[in-house]
Amino acid sequence: MELVVYSVPVAALIVGLVEMAKRSFRMSARWAAPLAVLLGVIFAAAAKLDQPTMGTWLQVVMLGLLTGLSAAGLYSGGKAMARE
Repeated sequence: MELVVYSVPVAALIVGLVEMAKRSFRMSARWAAPLAVLLGVIFAAAAKLDQPTMGTWLQVVMLGLLTGLSAAGLYSGGKAMARE
């Protein structure tokens, strides 16, 4: 359960970090989703290192992938809503 609770605020943080990277480093929009997934895995691995009893490494990596993909979806969904 604690694995899932972790991912909700982190997805919002990843959206902000990706947007910041796009504006600061003039990163192409095509790299936004891969960056979000990478950040999701990094944050999940950091959480596992902080709390070693938190699931297996496979579970942690899968959660990181899902969190990153969720953040990428939030980013693209918010972008689509802003266009309308």
